[in-house]
Amino acid sequence: MVILSITHIPVTACASDDGPPEVDPLAQSINDDDDAKTSGVDEIIRFRTEDSEDLWGSVFGSGEIAVILTHMRGRDQTSWFPFARFIAESGYKVLTFDFRGYGKSTGIKDTRMDRDLEAAIAYMRAKGAKQVVLIGASMGGTAVIELASESQVQGVAALSPPAVFGKINALTAVESMVIPLLLIVAENDSQYYSDARKVESAAAATQFLVLEGQQHGTNMIAEHRNEIFANLLAFLDRWTDDRLLTTVQTES
Repeated sequence: MVILSITHIPVTACASDDGPPEVDPLAQSINDDDDAKTSGVDEIIRFRTEDSEDLWGSVFGSGEIAVILTHMRGRDQTSWFPFARFIAESGYKVLTFDFRGYGKSTGIKDTRMDRDLEAAIAYMRAKGAKQVVLIGASMGGTAVIELASESQVQGVAALSPPAVFGKINALTAVESMVIPLLLIVAENDSQYYSDARKVESAAAATQFLVLEGQQHGTNMIAEHRNEIFANLLAFLDRWTDDRLLTTVQTES
């Protein structure tokens, strides 16, 4: 059982993303409402894991289809902010969060990502999500693959996932997984390209996208933003019920 202890800090949504930033934003954290407004966050939240760690997250958009984005090792939730804004504008409700030990989240880094993700899924379902899709980068990708089946989500996508990270084993998970899976990896990110191919071979239903270069995880967005965003959005649209999407208002 996941125990939710939730703090909401609403902020005013704003700002679209005009392109990849010139300065690497990946190590930044949200520290106050002004930062959140600049980042396009609708709400800053805090929720609790089953083993009593407090995790901080950011919610973008609204709707009954939830997309949960998990970050790579050494980064934090802000590495997903550009994509979170992008899909929120397409009618999805998006949660980014810091794994334990990152940002303001309590706990020891790079441990029990499974419990952190379980708590994130429980939070979104408690807030009305009828469908959930998981997307993760690197260690976050391994975590979303392992949790996908037992969490009964609609789909799972991973950027540069290790086949195994600590006690989390994507290879074992995909052997019995029938949930749609999208893998994205750079061709010269050698170890992780090999791992992604192993996961692909073991899985039943897999799409595989290979990109040029050697960037890893969400670092690939700097060079392949349009291709990654388009493929992830197409994956979401294909495997979720568009009747649950928020109607996106457009200016005439």
